[in-house]
Amino acid sequence: MLKAKQEAILHFIRTPLKHPMSKFALQLLLDKPGLLEKVSFVRNREFLPNTMLVSELGSPRIGFELSLGACQREEVSIVNGQLIRQMHRHNSLCINDPMEAIHSLHNFQGQLYVVLSFCGNIPAWYEQVVEPNPAWPEAGKYIDHICTEIIREQIELAILAITTRVAIDKALTQRDEAAFRQHAVLYRQIMQRCLWEFE
Repeated sequence: MLKAKQEAILHFIRTPLKHPMSKFALQLLLDKPGLLEKVSFVRNREFLPNTMLVSELGSPRIGFELSLGACQREEVSIVNGQLIRQMHRHNSLCINDPMEAIHSLHNFQGQLYVVLSFCGNIPAWYEQVVEPNPAWPEAGKYIDHICTEIIREQIELAILAITTRVAIDKALTQRDEAAFRQHAVLYRQIMQRCLWEFE
C-alpha cells in the first residue's frame, strides 16, 4: 500500500495545482516514509481531525488547507417550532500556505487524512488508494442512522404538536386571543413539517 500511496502522490505532483507550492508539502510526504505510513487518502474530510486538502488547477475546492486538531459536531435545536441542524467545525491549527504547513508536518505524529481534489473525473490511480472515511458509518449503517434521525425528529415534532395543541385549547378556554394566535401560528408550522396527521 505504501508504494501505491507514493505513486499516487507522484502522479498528482505532475498535474498543475491550484496552489503551486503544494508540491512541496506533497514531496515532504514522500521524503518522510514514517509520515507517509500514517497517511490515508479519503474522498471527503468531514468529521476527521487531521486533514490536508490539495487541489488540482480548475477544482472547485480551495487550493490547499492543512487542518490539525479539527473537531466537527452537529447541533440540533428547535427555533420557532422548527428543528434546525447546524454543523460546527473548530480547528486547533488551520493553514492555507503549504510552506507554513511543512513546518507543522515535520513534527506531526498522528494519522493524516489527505484529500486530493480533481477538476474532472477521479483517476483510476487515485481510486486504488482512496479509503472510506472512517468517521462515516458504512452505507447500510448510514441509512439506518438517517432513518433513526428522521423518526426521532418526527417524534419530537409530534410531541411539540400535541403540547402546542393543548396550549391552543387552554387559550380558547381562557379566551386569550393573543396566546391563541401565537400558538396557532406555531402549530401550523409544526404541522407543515410533521409527517403524521392529528385530529
